[in-house]
Amino acid sequence: MEFFKNLFETDFMPHGHCYFWKPAVLWSNVLGDSVIALSYFIIPFLLLRFLKKRADVRFRGVFAAFATFILACGFTHLLAIISVWYPMYRLEGLMKVLTAIVSAGTVGALFYIFPVILKIPTPEQWQTAKKDLQQSQEQFKIMMQHAPIGMAITNSNGYFVDVNDALCELFKYEKEKFLSLNFKDVTHADFIEVSQIQTEELSKGERKSIRLEKKYVRSDGTTFWALVNVAAMQSEKYNIVQIVDITDQKLSEGQVIQMNQELEAKVTERTQALEEANKDLENFIYAVTHDLRVPLHNLEGLTTVLQEELDELESTDDAREALNMIHENALKMDELVVDLLAFSRAGQHEVIKEEVDFEKKMKEVFEELQPKYTNNKVGFEIRKLPKAKGDRAALRQVCQNLISNALKYSSTKKNIRIEVGGEETENSYIYWVKDNGVGFDQKYSPKLFHLFQRLHATQEFEGTGLGLAASMRLIKKHGGDMWAEGTPGEGAIFYFSLPK
Repeated sequence: MEFFKNLFETDFMPHGHCYFWKPAVLWSNVLGDSVIALSYFIIPFLLLRFLKKRADVRFRGVFAAFATFILACGFTHLLAIISVWYPMYRLEGLMKVLTAIVSAGTVGALFYIFPVILKIPTPEQWQTAKKDLQQSQEQFKIMMQHAPIGMAITNSNGYFVDVNDALCELFKYEKEKFLSLNFKDVTHADFIEVSQIQTEELSKGERKSIRLEKKYVRSDGTTFWALVNVAAMQSEKYNIVQIVDITDQKLSEGQVIQMNQELEAKVTERTQALEEANKDLENFIYAVTHDLRVPLHNLEGLTTVLQEELDELESTDDAREALNMIHENALKMDELVVDLLAFSRAGQHEVIKEEVDFEKKMKEVFEELQPKYTNNKVGFEIRKLPKAKGDRAALRQVCQNLISNALKYSSTKKNIRIEVGGEETENSYIYWVKDNGVGFDQKYSPKLFHLFQRLHATQEFEGTGLGLAASMRLIKKHGGDMWAEGTPGEGAIFYFSLPK
């Protein structure tokens, strides 16, 4: 503390005594220190002025450290001059310590940036780089001016800095007039807001490029569609814009869209007409089959009455045989009408989905149908079947048709064997009914589910050929499918699936 209290004390002899107060020695030191001090005070001022004028200069902190170091050196020389007559050796020593600290910091900063300084190009390298840059700029200018598409350079505010001939021709502007415009002046009103937002994102560096389709306005007021690509040059604060006229393409797209819409309208119209025709056909089938049953029942009743009368009159065998044929055909016709009615209802049936216990359903159906086959030994095996959701009445009819067919086409065998099974897959439930009957050739399996298509003669097995078609229709309405596998003489397997 005593050192700092006596900082400005002059309790030592002046430095002039060391020069023996000889003018030549004294003034040579004083003048030398004066010029050095003056230079040291001017140099920091010039460095700071340089940094102010050149905002692009790097390592500004090192320049500031140098300025501080040189200024401190100037003060040490100034104090050396003063100490010739007025010795403040403590202050002079403190100034030298401060100068030493600043100089050490400056040396450290120099060591830190030294690898970077070594990479600074030489004047020759700067000259070569400048020449290459000028050549690249010239090449870009030539390429831009002769490009077949419209090109422009805009600044960060959206004003055109340069445009090529193709762009002037596209917009029908003279180049001088074009360079006085902003991009908003040639943009269609519907696209100004979105273009402004995207341009601001480019200027802020949030995006590097923009690609969009937009509408522009020519000098004569006509509009056109263009594909626009804008790339930002962040270092230069400019944007490179490319504009391609796609009006013909947009017109073609519009024509295609219009054609598709017209086609969809026609398809919808034809589909509606087809649905109405199918509905009318189903109503017709339902009405005809329903009305046919009344005369058929009357015919059956009359043949029964005639049969009783003929029994009393002891008529001829030919008359009895003819009457029997009328009766049998009436019954067959009634069966056909009933099946047609069922098929028609299958198309009109509204699906109401509930949980269906297929094990219970299959057992009930088999127990109803099995008593008709008293001349055969019937084996029935049912495995564990998964439950599914569907219309109970419709799915019962499907089960009835499949088990009825299995019994009917196995009736030629003394021992009938029927198996029922099912499984669960990722997206659906699959059920199957297998028999050991007459089977069929696999290549004819698609015909099984068509109306009136039969693989066996009516004389062999009774039926109308409508049961499987109606079953397929019901399963399709549930969103499932039906198919079959068979081998002649070995039996058949019928499958149907229901979606989960």
